[in-house]
Amino acid sequence: MACFFNNIGAISSALVSAKFFLIVLTIFFGFSSVTNAFGSHEFPTKVILRNELSPNITLTYHCKSADDDLGERSLAFKGEWLWSFFVNFWDTTLFWCNFWWVEDNGNPRHESFQIYKAKRDMRRCGAYCWRLVRSDGIYGLTGGGESYLLHKWPSS
Repeated sequence: MACFFNNIGAISSALVSAKFFLIVLTIFFGFSSVTNAFGSHEFPTKVILRNELSPNITLTYHCKSADDDLGERSLAFKGEWLWSFFVNFWDTTLFWCNFWWVEDNGNPRHESFQIYKAKRDMRRCGAYCWRLVRSDGIYGLTGGGESYLLHKWPSS
């Protein structure tokens, strides 16, 4: 009979430990700036892609993630395209794009880039992640609207 009560005490102790662990997890995720108290992302991230190559160049691109294929599309000069998604619980969300265009001199270009990588971009971009495609690389925009080089294309 004493053994039975000892097992109840062990089970009770395990339940208290499990409850404590859940409380700590809830507090941890509650203090995160991008997750709610349950560890999920409340607001979608929006990526805005903009063609800044040249007035005569149409940008063709195909973006996707492991879960979503956004299809092949085209943008005229200064054209923009926006898509939104929720970053996953583990902050491993990744979108990549392949880009094609023909330069003003007639040379074809094909480049690719990880357009959104959660661990790199969540804090940098916030809810809006601007990506400017230029002839020398991909640029991002700061909160103040200044552009910065994010990725330089290899020499062609």
